Amino acid sequence: MAAPSPSSSDPQWTGSLPEAPRLPPEPLARPAPIRRGRVSAGIGIAVVGHLPASGLWLVSCYTFIYHATPDSLFMVDCLVILFQLALFAGCVLAGGWLVLRGDRGVGLGPLIGWAVGAIALVVGTILISYSVPADTAAAGTNTVYSHSLVVPSTP
Repeated sequence: MAAPSPSSSDPQWTGSLPEAPRLPPEPLARPAPIRRGRVSAGIGIAVVGHLPASGLWLVSCYTFIYHATPDSLFMVDCLVILFQLALFAGCVLAGGWLVLRGDRGVGLGPLIGWAVGAIALVVGTILISYSVPADTAAAGTNTVYSHSLVVPSTP
C-alpha cells in the first residue's frame, strides 16, 4: 500500500523546508610548534640508550685491538647488534607514537638521537682503530691484527 501524500489539511505537515546554509569548512588545527628543548630531551634519551651498546662495543674493540682480549668479538658483536636493534625499535616505535599523538618535539628526538648515536659509534670505532698505538706484545696472539704490527726481533 502506498503511503498517503501529505496534504495541507494535515496539521503536522509544514511544507517543504528550506535548505540549511552550508557552513564553511573548519580550518585545520595548527600543529604544536616543535620546541628545541623537547627535541633535545628526546635526543638525550636516545643517546643514553646508546651508552650500553656503544660502550660495550667500544671497550671490547679497544681491548681486542690493543690487548688481544677477547680472542673473538663474535659474541660482543651479537650482543651489540641485539642492543642496537632493540634501541632502534624502541626509538622508532616511541618516537612515531609520540609524533602521531601530537608531541612532535619529544617524538622527533629519539629518531634523531638514534641516528646521532649510530654515527658516534662509527666515529668512535674509527678513532679507536687508528689513534692508540697497538700493544706489540699482543701481536703474536691477536690473529686478526698481527699482520699489521711489527714485532721487534731479538738477534
